[in-house]
Amino acid sequence: MKTLTLLLIICVAVISAPVMAGRIVSTPITHDFQVYQAYPGTSSPRLTDRVTDAAYLGYTGGPMGNAGGANNITAVPGVLQIVPGCMNWCNYVSASQAGVPYTIKNVTLVKTTPSYTQCSIGADNTPIFPPHTVTQQGTPNIRVWWPLMYELPSTTFTLTILYGTPTLYDDDGNLGPNPPAWVHVEQWTWHVNADFESLHNLIDLFHELPYGKDEVPLISDEILVGQLRLKVDAAAAAYTACDLAGAAMILTDFELEVMDACIGTSPAFPNPTGPGTGIANSNENPACCKLLIDVEYILQTTGIGQQKK
Repeated sequence: MKTLTLLLIICVAVISAPVMAGRIVSTPITHDFQVYQAYPGTSSPRLTDRVTDAAYLGYTGGPMGNAGGANNITAVPGVLQIVPGCMNWCNYVSASQAGVPYTIKNVTLVKTTPSYTQCSIGADNTPIFPPHTVTQQGTPNIRVWWPLMYELPSTTFTLTILYGTPTLYDDDGNLGPNPPAWVHVEQWTWHVNADFESLHNLIDLFHELPYGKDEVPLISDEILVGQLRLKVDAAAAAYTACDLAGAAMILTDFELEVMDACIGTSPAFPNPTGPGTGIANSNENPACCKLLIDVEYILQTTGIGQQKK
């Protein structure tokens, strides 16, 4: 009887060894990246006729009218593109890079948008940027292309991959905390960030893109757009010089100018400045609120808005 009991214990131990080894894993392999709502950009000549998207200079612009003119495109929208590499997410699994066979157990992508008090309620009494979480599970259900122009700072996209290997595999190498195991977790996180450079790019982008079907840009006041650019650059210079008080004063003035310029509808007349022009702030084009939230985020993350007394 004792011999039979001992054999049963040995059998159970052998069968459960892979399971126990899998349970040892408690630390996902993490990878963190910063992404932005807007980036510096430019336009290239068309392939068909070599026409460029540049400022027209009339007679001085040569045969095409814009030779030597400044490029009209100085900023482009940010995009998060996640390229799996194959159906088994080879680009995001360390075992694939090491040539170790593996099986995907589960894949999830979770997008988390935080709460902000700035512009929390729109003119129709509904949240403009409500906090929310989007969860996608299973490879066919995961979106791998995300435009970022209106994403709020501190929004995160977290890709989590659970996979198994038929043999023991050390997924973080000899120097990592994880022991060799059969079960592994990879976690990739993209964090939407904002800083002075991205804010300047966002202003440029909002000056390029149209307000709906109209012929005016999201920032339709031509005098205001120049002033906003100058203020962002001045605040960045003050911050670099460790003049936090100066930077705070400039950014506060920036916020006040933006708040005064919010418009819920496209200007009735496309004048370059004056009554009716400003910064779009509709449900479809919340450019004004987006600028305010980004400035508030910069104030908090740089310490400019939290100076010591």
